[in-house]
Amino acid sequence: MAQDIFLPNLLYFFIFLIPIFFIMKYLEINMITRVIKAISRMFIQLILVGIYLKYILTLNNTWVNILYLGFMTSACAFTVIRDVKINDLKFFFMVFISALIPLLINMFIFSELLLNLKDPFDAIYLIPISGMILGNTLNGMIIAINDFFNNMNTNGESYLLSLSFGATKLEALKPFIAQSVTLAFKPSVATMANVGIVSLPGMMTGQILGGSLPDVAIKYQIAIMIALFITRFLSSFTLLYFCIIHFFDKYSICKIKVK
Repeated sequence: MAQDIFLPNLLYFFIFLIPIFFIMKYLEINMITRVIKAISRMFIQLILVGIYLKYILTLNNTWVNILYLGFMTSACAFTVIRDVKINDLKFFFMVFISALIPLLINMFIFSELLLNLKDPFDAIYLIPISGMILGNTLNGMIIAINDFFNNMNTNGESYLLSLSFGATKLEALKPFIAQSVTLAFKPSVATMANVGIVSLPGMMTGQILGGSLPDVAIKYQIAIMIALFITRFLSSFTLLYFCIIHFFDKYSICKIKVK
């Protein structure tokens, strides 16, 4: 069990933000207000999460856990919509499904094949692992969808040229899809290549602080790193596939632009 942190002692970290803000002001980096808002939101959100997670973990009711999983996935979808600025109800469901399917696959592997849990919806495993997976999935989808539509907006002539030479829509879009999916999963590959050398990752650190032996923490970390790669790849690819179906007209022309 990790030693508790006295809440007012967190102010020590906040004090060290002051010189950083002075440097930002000197360099004319106009993001001080944004950083303060982000830190404030993080602080409030995490305090609230800590309060209600305490009750969820204590209750550990299967249906409550499933409901919370749906809430987390919906929050992930709304965040993607906000960042890519595609205000379309169908797009919400595309993001939701693209995030949920890889998540369920990985949670099945964790609960049934790796840990052999009696309850696959045990809150102690379901919520933290799902949170890590969804956070990673969210970033991957934002990268993929922004790159894909930006690439279509700037290099659409090559796509149209391929169509004019007789290529199908999917054949013409193949290089665009490949580039966007690659950009989405590259961070996961870089992290896997350097994990344990450059840094001790989150799950391993949490396991050790929680009292687990290092060899147990390592096995959990290996599992979660592979799970993050799988979800980042599958969610990005699935979302792009849905977008190709929905956001192209009958003449195979892209109907939207993403700024």
